[in-house]
Amino acid sequence: MIIGAVLGAGIALLVAPQAGWETRRSISRRARTLREGDGSWTKLGRELKRAARAKRKALEAQAKREEIEAKRAAAGEPVG
Repeated sequence: MIIGAVLGAGIALLVAPQAGWETRRSISRRARTLREGDGSWTKLGRELKRAARAKRKALEAQAKREEIEAKRAAAGEPVG
């Protein structure tokens, strides 16, 4: 969502009815703000990495449970 907002703002700047030097100055300011910002991109990256890791672990646990149930079913044991 944030990436979409940044892209939208960039496109709006490029098609805005203003002089070229004003557009370049505005883009430069926004880029500087992003570089010198509060680390939002870094925080977002860490959050996404944590979420992906948690999802992977959950999927691995689910796959293991299903594998055990399939083995039990194949052996004729009650599943559940």
